[in-house]
Amino acid sequence: MPSNPIAIPFVSDSDPQHVHVTVAISPPAASSVIQERIRRISTSSAKVRLPKVLHPIENGDMRILLLENISPDAVKAFEANGWKVDHHKKAMSEDDLVQQIGKYHAIGIRSKTKITERVIKAASKVCKALT
Repeated sequence: MPSNPIAIPFVSDSDPQHVHVTVAISPPAASSVIQERIRRISTSSAKVRLPKVLHPIENGDMRILLLENISPDAVKAFEANGWKVDHHKKAMSEDDLVQQIGKYHAIGIRSKTKITERVIKAASKVCKALT
């Protein structure tokens, strides 16, 4: 049986003004005791920040660069979701990345590829997606 996410407010000692935690609890574990605790916390004087809702994006023109032999299953998953994928078995040098990264919206790497300040500056589409 799949679990359903349940927002559980939690006030941090370091930041008592905000709530920080969302967890998934399987339906059998979400007993009335847990639900009562959630109700008490959410109706207390603590400010509760609602969880962000993520919406799917139109990704028909989205391109991703996958380096260092990222799993073929990952390539298939991205392609199945409409991404255009360029998959390389090896890492790229900084110079190669600076030349190539501008046409990509995302990059998947392992440990050999180094994302330097020069690469980040050249990654205009990635940076736009983050702002």
